[in-house]
This record gives sequence, structure tokens and C-alpha cells, in this order.
Amino acid sequence: MDMPLSSTPQPPAVTVRRGDTLVSLVTSHYRSQGVTLDGRQAFLMALQVAKGNAIADPSRLQPGQSVRLDGLPQPGELAAGARPAAAPAPVAWSTAQVLASRQSQPVLERTLSRAVERGFIPPQEREAVRERVERMAHEYGFDPDDFARVALIESDGLNPSASNGRCHGIIQFCGGAGRGAASVGYAANPQQIRKMSVLQQLDLVDTYFEDVGLPRGGRVSLDELYLAVLTPAARAQRAAAAPLPIAGTQARILYEGGQREAGITRRSITQGLHRHAQEQLADTPNPAPAPAPVVARAGAGGGNWPSGRQLIAANSLERR
Repeated sequence: MDMPLSSTPQPPAVTVRRGDTLVSLVTSHYRSQGVTLDGRQAFLMALQVAKGNAIADPSRLQPGQSVRLDGLPQPGELAAGARPAAAPAPVAWSTAQVLASRQSQPVLERTLSRAVERGFIPPQEREAVRERVERMAHEYGFDPDDFARVALIESDGLNPSASNGRCHGIIQFCGGAGRGAASVGYAANPQQIRKMSVLQQLDLVDTYFEDVGLPRGGRVSLDELYLAVLTPAARAQRAAAAPLPIAGTQARILYEGGQREAGITRRSITQGLHRHAQEQLADTPNPAPAPAPVVARAGAGGGNWPSGRQLIAANSLERR
């Protein structure tokens, strides 16, 4: 992304014209200062503008509406790495590194395979989704496999169109004041979230985690991660076996002993999510183990190249 500094003063507000969107307004705002945003940056900036202007439904702007942009970072701040920062360029991993990563995160990898098979994620976006989950996991300190366990119970494993009528998307953003959809700018029309891809919804998840105060740089356990999604206020109860103040009826597997009258605890959440993931992924194969080191062979051209059979097998595994 080009980041030249500009001293050109920018208007504190713009007037919406027919056909404008928040993304187009943000993109034009920075383009006029010589800055080109990528798609993800523009999307995150648009969410920031929606929140700063109290726009309940970012997908519906009215011609003549005034939108303030003065809360956006200056180009120089973006260049210095202010959030939302440009995503780092993906690193070209070797086949062995990819397979080793898959082996160390079997729940996430099997969930991704299942999501591709069910049409939740386009095959060409699988690696981008995995990288996005891993990056978010690193920032907040949770296990990528734990995020997959949460997605499996909330949306059948990263189904962007999942809905119970009130809550929508991969972690079930609920409508209503102070609920998940409101925290990411979709209070008035949370159903719009269902129209987004998994990659776009992962950006909403990141915004939501920040809004509910999920700590960064520490260690977030599975029960803590799920409570941040289900009922953030319940995180105040730290005891593993104490009943949690969770409203409504939840999946039976989350309750102590599977009995709804017994209540939900941090312990039962952890046990239930592990069991649910095992059941949901029972028919999805485990990731293949990392291949053994390749030894140079005489007549192979002097390099550590795998045989034709090994290349075919590796490429097949990468497409799973």
C-alpha cells in the first residue's frame, strides 16, 4: 500500500450521493490524499466510520446524509502501523511447513476441510481464512483449534449464512441494543451479516473481540473465548464449577452432565465444546502427518527434490 504523506486539509464531513457506500467514501477520502487502501483496510475503516457516526445499518446510506470522516487515522498514522494496519504479505511456506501446521492444529484444519466440502468457504479462500484465524489467535492468545470449536457449535463450522432468526453468521452476531451485531455496526439490520463471506465476517469477529475487551497478548482459554461470544458479562465468574449467569436455553451439551437443570459452568463449556467438535468432525479425516525429510538421490540432478509420487501426494493434500 502506498502511503505518501499529505498536508492537504480534508473536510470533516462528506455528503452522501446516490450510489455511495461507506467503503467508497473511505476509499475516496484516502485516495484524495494519495493513499490506496486494500479491500480489507477499506472494510475495517468503513466499520470505524459507521461506529463513529452511530450508523446502525452501514449497508444503507441515504443521499444527502452527512458522514463525518475526521475520526479516521491520518495517512502518516497508517504508515506508522496504526490499526487497522495492512495485513502482512503471506509467507510462501514449503509443503512440509504447511503439513506440519495442519498437524499441529487438527481441529481447525478439519473444520476448514468440512467448511469447503459444505460450500461455506470457496476452495481458493481456504488458506486465507486459515491465515486470518491464526493471526487473530496470535494477537489475542487463543488456540486456533479453540476458535474452530466455537465456530462448530455456533455456526456448524464457519457457515457464514447460519442463523436462528435473531443471531447470524459464524459466531452468531445477535440483533438488539448492546448485542454483538450492534458492536460491529449492524444493530438495525443484522441479517446483512449473513451476506458476507467468512473472510469478511472474521474482520467483524476481530472488531467484536476488541469491543468486548478480549485481552491481547495473554493466554485465552477455550471457556473464556466462548464466553466472550456467548455472554461476555459471565466472564466475571472465574470459578470452574460455579454456575454461570447465561440467559436462554443453550445446546444441551454445554450443561453439566448434559442436564439443563444442572446449569452451565466453565468446566462444562470446555468439556462440551471438545465433545461437540469430536462428534461433528467424526467423518472428517485427520490432517496428514508432515512428510519425512527428502534425501538427495543419485541421478536426481544434485538437489533435494522429492520423487514424482511424493509431489503428487503433497499437492493432493494441499487441495483437500
